[in-house]
Amino acid sequence: MKRFFFLIFLFISIFSFSEKIDIYNKIFYKPGLHMELYTDSMFLNFEYTFLGKYSYMSSSELLNYVWSQDRKLIGGQMYVESNYYTHAISSSHAVGLLQLKPIVAQDFGIHNLFNPIDNLTGAAAYHSYLYKIFQSEKQQIAAYYQGPTSVLKRGINSSGLNYYKKVKKAQKFYKNTEIYSPFLIGINGKVSLNYFELNTYSGLAYKNFEVYSTQNLSFIKENYSTKFNKLNITYGLMYFPKSDFSIGSSYGNNLNLYLRLGYPWSQNILSLNNLKFMNSYYLNIEYKNGIWIKSYIDDKFIFITGFSVYDIKFGIILNSDYRIGIYMSL
Repeated sequence: MKRFFFLIFLFISIFSFSEKIDIYNKIFYKPGLHMELYTDSMFLNFEYTFLGKYSYMSSSELLNYVWSQDRKLIGGQMYVESNYYTHAISSSHAVGLLQLKPIVAQDFGIHNLFNPIDNLTGAAAYHSYLYKIFQSEKQQIAAYYQGPTSVLKRGINSSGLNYYKKVKKAQKFYKNTEIYSPFLIGINGKVSLNYFELNTYSGLAYKNFEVYSTQNLSFIKENYSTKFNKLNITYGLMYFPKSDFSIGSSYGNNLNLYLRLGYPWSQNILSLNNLKFMNSYYLNIEYKNGIWIKSYIDDKFIFITGFSVYDIKFGIILNSDYRIGIYMSL
């Protein structure tokens, strides 16, 4: 059934694929409904994106890749760390099912932390390393959260002890469940007195691949009547071999190559038109203190910056037409 679902989605993607390159960052949003509104002196822009979860595989099937640790321990820890979600990202930039940080993954030769098998393999290797140091399951589990250097120097602190208790409780009650990966659906558009544009899109992540689909419609109002302006349809696929690198291509009006560089909290996305010259660029940077920056470059330039309060973003916009606007996202 899962393979059938994926094949249906892949079939849909053959008919349309987004050229609005910031969609390739949205797959890393937290599950739930997200809204963006921004305006300047000419256009009102709106966007609604829903991030959901689909069943990727069973946890017992995934845990077959674990040999060096108690499988129920790792199964319980997945619940504590990510609630069985492959694309979970913490505020401290730990990633995936078992919330490994990129620097730890690099030490164990793990390439894609969003791939559940890679993430699990890295976590199991890290557990083995910690047990080799401490020769104690309690210190091993606490050090996974607290950090091995901290445990060696100061022993298990209150947060490490609390984490150990959570994991052991989850281990006790662990049962086979589903592992989930993200899908998204959304709609965006912009409105002025004489112009209306609407885009719908969808996408999902599957192993080291991502597929998306988008339909773009625009209308122009002239002489008190509304006329159809254009319809854009393209298609393609993104390959995701590393946590900080993806490559993809699309074909519609032009053949485009896409490069996504960096982690979701500090990411660059480039689009090369006909594989020769850059026709669009997207930059997203999110700092731990709540300050963030977005930048879009295609036929025009848009720069957005602001601050976050919990999961709500407030900002200002400057574009190449010298218009200043306000931005809000939640």
